[in-house]
This record gives sequence, structure tokens and C-alpha cells, in this order.
Amino acid sequence: MPVRRGHVAPQNTFLGLIIRKFEGQNRKFVIANARVENCAIIYCNDGFCEMTGFSRPDIMQKPCTCDFLHGDLTDKEAINLVAQAVLGSEERKVEITYYRKDGE
Repeated sequence: MPVRRGHVAPQNTFLGLIIRKFEGQNRKFVIANARVENCAIIYCNDGFCEMTGFSRPDIMQKPCTCDFLHGDLTDKEAINLVAQAVLGSEERKVEITYYRKDGE
């Protein structure tokens, strides 16, 4: 039986290839499903969990806009730009302040 490695989606060769490619580069990332409401996160790697302080179960199925990382100093305009880019399938460069689970 194949190991699921934290996926909340059927096994997919393409997703597996992306995961293996980026895991080897010491990157922190999430993968989301654009076909469901809120573009839910279907995979997050260990580096992303360590960086944010959230466990994988805490992150899975949350919106890929990472609303759960917003805090007092997170700029509302930056939040809107990220949401527009994700929902409009556009590439944008946005500087945004996110917070760890402990508020740091």
C-alpha cells in the first residue's frame, strides 16, 4: 500500500513529482486544489510546518491564502492582492507579514 505522506487528495504522479522536486531543494511550501472552494491546501511539507509552528493536520484543508497566518500587522491591501491573485489565477509579487502559531 502506498504511503500517503500527508496528502488530502488521491495519489497523483504529477503531485508526487512536484513534492519530490521541491523537497530536495530545502523549500517550504504548500500545494492547494484550485478546483475546490477556497483553494484548500492538500499538502504541506515539513519545512512549512516548522516555519509556521502549525502541525500538518492544523494546515490541511485551510484556504491557500493562508488566512490562519494573518495578524495585527498584516496589511489588508496585501491580503486582498493575494486573494485576487489566487482566485484570478494571476502571478503577483506581494510582500505580506505572516505570523507563526505562537504569534511571533
